[in-house]
Amino acid sequence: MSETIVDGTVRKPAQPWTPAVHALLRQFEAAGFDGAPRALGVSDGVEVLTYVEGERSYDPADSIVADLGRLVRAMHDAQSGFVPPSDAAWQTLPNAVPGEDVICHNDLLGANVIFRDGRPVAFIDWELAAPGPRGVDLVAPAAYWAPLRPDADAARHGIPTDRRGKRLRLLLDAYGYEDRVGFLELVAAVWRSWREAFRLWGGVERRERWAEAYDSGRCAYIDGNLAWLDEHRTELGAWL
Repeated sequence: MSETIVDGTVRKPAQPWTPAVHALLRQFEAAGFDGAPRALGVSDGVEVLTYVEGERSYDPADSIVADLGRLVRAMHDAQSGFVPPSDAAWQTLPNAVPGEDVICHNDLLGANVIFRDGRPVAFIDWELAAPGPRGVDLVAPAAYWAPLRPDADAARHGIPTDRRGKRLRLLLDAYGYEDRVGFLELVAAVWRSWREAFRLWGGVERRERWAEAYDSGRCAYIDGNLAWLDEHRTELGAWL
């Protein structure tokens, strides 16, 4: 989906889910949570958001993992008292993990995490926000930064693989996440949901950007992650 930066704002075509996302962003503003852009409104079919200053970082430091856990927890806690619009039309992933604990961001990979001075401070690109269990928003950080994925893939961004257990526990401890027994199955369920999104939205419906990702082999990539997770499940479970 195309977007432009104009005078310190991000502008992109409004979508059916834009009003619900903007309601969530206004909740963050009211709660004083600075880790998300501010919604400035919709004009002539274009949504307008503040531009979040910072950079995407692939910093492999262990401290980053704990910082992410705390930031995700702060984002979820800032939703206290939030009541979504009665007509909210979230862009929900196919076969999404059921639950309505919070509104999950659902895509907290490296490209959507903004850093300043080497610390994660904000999450951007909220198009996939939708209700779900809290743990869903820990899956992408765990997969990316622990990392819960094959060594060769982690090595592309310099993420260490010799202390996965420590880094995974840092993330979950910093968040205060307690369902350790069910976390690996949650990881698998979220990956399966993403695979179906690429297959359906990219391969069948040919949505913008999703089609390119599907054509580049994203389903096969997720299949590889799922196979890796299954192969290492006992080892990973012992770390939890």
